[in-house]
Amino acid sequence: MQIHTLYPRGFGANTYILTADNKTAIVIDPSQPRIVDELSRLGLTASYVLLTHCHFDHVGGVSALQEQGAKVLCSALEKPLISAPANVFSLFGAPWAPFQYTVDETLSDGEERTLCGVTFKTLYTPGHTAGGACYLTVDEKGERHLFTGDTLFAGSIGRTDLPTGDMATLRASLRKLSCLEDAAVYPGHEEKTSLSAEKKTNPFLKDA
Repeated sequence: MQIHTLYPRGFGANTYILTADNKTAIVIDPSQPRIVDELSRLGLTASYVLLTHCHFDHVGGVSALQEQGAKVLCSALEKPLISAPANVFSLFGAPWAPFQYTVDETLSDGEERTLCGVTFKTLYTPGHTAGGACYLTVDEKGERHLFTGDTLFAGSIGRTDLPTGDMATLRASLRKLSCLEDAAVYPGHEEKTSLSAEKKTNPFLKDA
């Protein structure tokens, strides 16, 4: 499995492209439409989109991928928030048009799916939003990769003062992550880290 990271230009989230066959791909949180050009450069076709949550800075490229045939998946708890104030489009004055897409399938907590040859497990981690989720996968070498969206960052966590956010709920989600075996952490913003490093240095995870 290969993981490609597309960092945002301006305000946006990190986008992750996963491929096992160098032909088809899963895209996690496609934040900007230029994901289409990046996939073309890599010679990949996006078959699936996984969303950690519905905030506008994580979904700006979703409609472009769905127009090309990609299926969009998110947690069952997050789906109702997509067309609600919880998507915070209006709060930040973001244009509505890029957000016009549908969710094709929802995922339950603990559910395992194999898509494009990549097996991942959905972990519900609400707190940043009421339906936030992380995605865990183990590659052919046995290395673990955790995509945390805005639940966990290097040295920090996602904010909880936006619609449906709640600090007590997020702390419970952090406790859930702290019980996992070590894994590389791919956050929604900033640089890659690891669970072991965050357990040692991140005050929010240490106190979880």
